[in-house]
Amino acid sequence: MSYLNCQALNTLCRILALLFIGGIYLLCSGRPGHADWVPYTRATLEQIYDSNIFLEPEGEHRHDSRSDFRTNISPTIGIRNETNLRLFSLDYNMTYSQFYKNSDQSYLGHNAALDYERHFSDRLLWYARDSVALSEEPESDTYDYTSVNYGRRRNLTNTGETGIEYHYGPENLLRLFYSDSRLIYLNSHDNGNQHGLGRGYGSDDSVTYGPGLEASYWFNQKNGVLLNYTWERTDYEVSYSEKRDHLDLGYQHRWSPHTTLRADFILDYVDTYDPLLFDYKVYQATVGFMRIFSPMLEIDIYSGFYYRPSGDQPDYISSSDNTGYSGGMDVIYTQQHWNLRLSGEAGIRMEYGDYNNRGYTPYRSMSLDFTHDLTDRLHYYANISYDYEKSPDTGLAIIAGENRRETYNTTVGIEYLFLSWLTGTAEYQYNDESATQVSDEHLAGYNDHRFMLRLSATYDWL
Repeated sequence: MSYLNCQALNTLCRILALLFIGGIYLLCSGRPGHADWVPYTRATLEQIYDSNIFLEPEGEHRHDSRSDFRTNISPTIGIRNETNLRLFSLDYNMTYSQFYKNSDQSYLGHNAALDYERHFSDRLLWYARDSVALSEEPESDTYDYTSVNYGRRRNLTNTGETGIEYHYGPENLLRLFYSDSRLIYLNSHDNGNQHGLGRGYGSDDSVTYGPGLEASYWFNQKNGVLLNYTWERTDYEVSYSEKRDHLDLGYQHRWSPHTTLRADFILDYVDTYDPLLFDYKVYQATVGFMRIFSPMLEIDIYSGFYYRPSGDQPDYISSSDNTGYSGGMDVIYTQQHWNLRLSGEAGIRMEYGDYNNRGYTPYRSMSLDFTHDLTDRLHYYANISYDYEKSPDTGLAIIAGENRRETYNTTVGIEYLFLSWLTGTAEYQYNDESATQVSDEHLAGYNDHRFMLRLSATYDWL
């Protein structure tokens, strides 16, 4: 791990320590037993069978045993406080994960989260949020289009945001904020871990940061405009930096109390510092409507197009994916004891600072969620989702292959409330992901079956 990353880790640990010291001070400085301050504990015990703990591609035999049983023990302590002028929430979760056949993969993970709001008046508030996580879990959505970034590697993520909100009407809002998101791998070059893949195989440290603006203004009860703007820069340890401007300007018209029409214009400008890549702009325009037909049925639909001008880019990176369709839908149907939601999207994603920095990516996705309350204590749930994305059809991509990523996920489970503070869950997950296989050295695609039994307990001290 580089000196810069060591410094970043030490700084984050100091911040985490200060947050908890501050939380304890605030708790102790309040009146003992005051109802505004509520300390709480949670605990989760999980027994899991995982058929592919490293998310290895099919045909790969890098490890002695791909499948394993594991036990997760996750205690949580926290404190929350909510008044008319303040919201404060701080919790810390520690997870010990014990593997049976792959005992060298057992690890201790940490997660902490802070949420604070301070109301200076009925109209003005300041907020700050931060979360820190230390984990060794492999990331499934981690493709670089030629390989799957499988393997278990210790990584630290930190995401924070602070901002000011000003409400100057029933629905009028002005919000100014600044966000910072960091991803740090802590086992550079495997660090003696025979199961890690090391830096350079889809594991580039990154920090994404920048300010933003959100505003909404309603001229009257029927007509309003919404504005979102963010400026972000992503710096990597190995790769070149990137800068992005994102503008979303929308207009909404309430046709009736149950029907809203809208139009959106979106502009993305990407400035890359890589001499082999080119800056570009992406324009998107959509129109849509949201209709509440009844307390049971609600539909939201939008449709439009996207366009990326070729500009001065050479012919070998011209792409048939420079233009295309953008659209989506969201259908919610609710009955007394069950709920069904169908969602779908298609268009362009702009992704930076994640595990593989996909950038300009055409995609389409679909999901179906279902929940059913059999009794007041017993309910079951199911989710099915599909996602497809690919790099643009550039000349280089055509030589290398289709450069696609495809994902199928299925989850079914049943949950029972034994006591007001104790819940039991049985769940099955199936994940199937694939990416372009360019050569035998870059095997692509894996599937994973997980069976899980979970007990969760929550207790408020006051």
